[in-house]
Amino acid sequence: MNKPIIGITTFCKKENKFNKSYNKVSYNYISSVIKAGGVPVLIPLLEDKAEVKTYIEMIDGLILSGGDDICPNRYGEHPIAQVTKFDSKRDEWEIELFRGAYRRELPILGICRGMQLMNIALGGSLYQDIIEEYQDGICHLSCSTDVCELYHSLKIKRNTKLFNILKREEIEVNSYHHQAVKDLGRELIVTAKSEEGIVEGIESENREFVIGVQWHPEDLTLRYSSFLELFKKLVITAEKEKR
Repeated sequence: MNKPIIGITTFCKKENKFNKSYNKVSYNYISSVIKAGGVPVLIPLLEDKAEVKTYIEMIDGLILSGGDDICPNRYGEHPIAQVTKFDSKRDEWEIELFRGAYRRELPILGICRGMQLMNIALGGSLYQDIIEEYQDGICHLSCSTDVCELYHSLKIKRNTKLFNILKREEIEVNSYHHQAVKDLGRELIVTAKSEEGIVEGIESENREFVIGVQWHPEDLTLRYSSFLELFKKLVITAEKEKR
């Protein structure tokens, strides 16, 4: 039996040395999918939204990867000073990818920015900056630490898909975000929060696997094998899609 194909979104970056644009994503996403038994396929950032259908028909599951902020115009706000970098073309492309995968009921894993994009695509909003806008907000952006270092704890709600995958009520995670879910999108529930109440996990109420996490499990799978279970469950659910 062929292994399920897992699409992974990428970002576009111009390299000054050659003045060329490249589509990129961390190799840790790729290695995590391989270790989980799937076939990773990188999805480039394209101008033509009609190509979304091509990729949705090609893949069996989707990972929305991390990256820069999502433009606040997407949820009806103007950017504040702390929002310094976003790519509206990526926002448009990935929202279309998410909606296409959601309509087809493919399994979807949103990671960091990817979780926030899922929430916005379903009508939710964000805190543009946790420290500026969230009461008693603390820093969740651990810029100087290695990606595989644990940074803070969070609590997972029982009787959720996330709890059933990770099997724990409290875990330690890495953290590389300054924004967070504010108003929850349609058909979503909160599955995990940090100690001060920042949303760290969301999932669909009625889909088998539409899960978002605010941390970066792909950077933890080598050192902490329990985080690989997220990718394994994604691949297992995607394998059902192939049948």
